[in-house]
Amino acid sequence: MQRLVGKNRAHNPLAYDIRDELSTTISANPFDYDFNPIALAGFRDWLKTQYRGLAGLNAEWQTPFTSWDQVKPFTTDAIKNRMATGGDPPGKPDWQALPRLKFNPVQAAKEPTRWNFSPWVDFRTYMDISLARALDELRLAAHAIDPLTPVGIEGTQMPHAFGGYDLWRLSRVLDWVEPYDIGSAREILGSFMPGKPILTTVFETETRSARRRLWHLLLEGDRGCVIWWSEDCFDWKSADCTPTAKARALTPVLQEMTSPLAQLFLRAEPEYDPIFIHYSQPSIQVDWLLESMVDGSSWLRRFSSFEAEHNQMARARNAWLKLFQDLGYTPRFISSEQVESGALPHTGPAALVLPDSRALSDKEAAAIETFLRPAGTAGYSTVAFSSGVPGTFDQHGKLRSQPALAGFLFSTNIAPQVLVSVPAGPASVRSGDISSHAAERRQQPSEWLARIARHLKFLPPPVSFSSNACVRLHRYGVQGARLLAFERNIDYHMSEDLKQAGGNESLERPIEIEATLPETAHWYDLNTATYLGHTNRLRFVVDPWRPSLFAGCATNMPASTIVQALLPPR
Repeated sequence: MQRLVGKNRAHNPLAYDIRDELSTTISANPFDYDFNPIALAGFRDWLKTQYRGLAGLNAEWQTPFTSWDQVKPFTTDAIKNRMATGGDPPGKPDWQALPRLKFNPVQAAKEPTRWNFSPWVDFRTYMDISLARALDELRLAAHAIDPLTPVGIEGTQMPHAFGGYDLWRLSRVLDWVEPYDIGSAREILGSFMPGKPILTTVFETETRSARRRLWHLLLEGDRGCVIWWSEDCFDWKSADCTPTAKARALTPVLQEMTSPLAQLFLRAEPEYDPIFIHYSQPSIQVDWLLESMVDGSSWLRRFSSFEAEHNQMARARNAWLKLFQDLGYTPRFISSEQVESGALPHTGPAALVLPDSRALSDKEAAAIETFLRPAGTAGYSTVAFSSGVPGTFDQHGKLRSQPALAGFLFSTNIAPQVLVSVPAGPASVRSGDISSHAAERRQQPSEWLARIARHLKFLPPPVSFSSNACVRLHRYGVQGARLLAFERNIDYHMSEDLKQAGGNESLERPIEIEATLPETAHWYDLNTATYLGHTNRLRFVVDPWRPSLFAGCATNMPASTIVQALLPPR
């Protein structure tokens, strides 16, 4: 790494890329790694920081180790054997029995060993830590030679139990990243890496689709893009390297991305709402074991390409994200570590979403209870939404005797449901599978919008418009003015073969909406440089291929120069 940096730093590179599509396995495919003696020694050292001696480890894992040298994590087959038998007998799992298992939090408490995943979850966590440590060492080695140029990786995978893809840990050790937008990875990393460069790779060959996605990502905060690849953009056999049809299609889009209008939104300060979607890597690990029960012995073929399309937890996470965006909010993800450190707000209205958050630490649960039970703060309203019963496991993957938030979010019903915290009472239960919202919303109005909005009357969106329009709003502040960007709320989920998921055809039509604004101001259409009047309402048509961009100012300015007037210095 230092040889590479030493060779190139004089050329002022934009960034150093450690690796493309790196992983502790391949992509995020399931594979038991790493059982090398060096890795196991490091694992044991880490365990000593997690437990009060060997006795504490044995109590958590339900194991009989008599010395630290004996401690080895469970393989995936071994933990599935425990699940199939309810104990730890020698031999292979009963692969026919495993798919017949159904996890019921109430019944599971009668067989705690069967559902104690800690000897497996702890090792998955340690492998996440190992990858993050390695990347941090490489980053710091580069900065020792060139402290100014950012160091990162490209081609990152969806959040996953395998591959080292704990996105919170990775966000702590990277200066920049180019994520594959799978499993809401782009929004998660955007929440965890504010102000750091995030890039995308452009695979589109057509002007409209490229313009739509690049404007969307610019509004999300992306700082640039990678054009893949040169052979597709230039005819190297021609004397003047003639641009190809793809290059000609992308040219006007890239010019637009470097225009003063694009720069205005890039330099503006994004605004968010106090709505937090929980990101829990232990929950992702536990969920993988539960979802993969149906696979029997074929769990090794549960590739990340399959998970990208079928993982129930990822679908629920994306559904919650799209739901709040459709309602006009701009939510953020919050990690388990952030919750533990007190990052949930202590004043003002706020909401927390727990998307299949099966595993919570005691400290995490206590912070959430504090969030939901403020000590007499006037005008302080909070609510928590959960798909499924949260905190049935601890952060190591051991089944709890009672869910961590049983006093706030609990139900004995094992059917798909959404739980809503209710002040001074049991949780409100809404039957149904929230993960269906992401697909339903593209075909017909989703009933989940009204169901959830009913519990958010204390936290109205700053700009109101029809939630059934499937329109996404981005808000910004700049030099005393307010910027608004409206776009069709496309599902940009990327498949493993790097193609955008389909199903957005119903959103590829123009739609007229009326937006009620938080204050009366002088409003301008930035796309057409047109003054719209002194008002608090805007009626306009949202183009499915280009965002509608507006600025609201306290004073009237010439419309022809409004962009330059508002553009902050670099």
